[in-house]
Amino acid sequence: MRASSVAIVLLDLTLTPNRSLDRRHARWLIGAVGAIFFLGGLRFLALGAWPILPFMAADVALLWWAFRASNAAGRGHERVVLDADALTLHRVSAQGATRRFGFEPLWTRVQVEETPLGDAHVFLAARGRRVRVGSFLSAPERREVGEAISAALARYRDSGSPYAGGNPSTSSIV
Repeated sequence: MRASSVAIVLLDLTLTPNRSLDRRHARWLIGAVGAIFFLGGLRFLALGAWPILPFMAADVALLWWAFRASNAAGRGHERVVLDADALTLHRVSAQGATRRFGFEPLWTRVQVEETPLGDAHVFLAARGRRVRVGSFLSAPERREVGEAISAALARYRDSGSPYAGGNPSTSSIV
């Protein structure tokens, strides 16, 4: 008989970049812009201003490229997991490369740095190492993520975790 261990997850956040249009709606927008430019191009062609046509086609091609690059960048994400053993940040790039950052929950602090322009940056810091979290999010979202991680770390430290509470009391050691 094999014993199975159940990991208690105190926090599991998946952070994804904001995207205003999905792929289907971007196609509709590019098609509509292309149709309007085509009709405008016919008018310029009728007036004898044919050199404008390549520039209009280049505008539509650049619009397509920009939406394609935006959708590709949107595939990246971050996942923050706090369980009984560790606080882990999994960062997946748009190309699929994964980086993992592990922290000891008792020593990890969440640092929210406010800038003079009202922006906020969130870092996980422990033992001389700092890792930025949610750089693709808006400032209010980063503040909210920082508060959520801080609250989960506080619950971890206050809970009956075998590691919570720091060192044992020396008065009880005989």
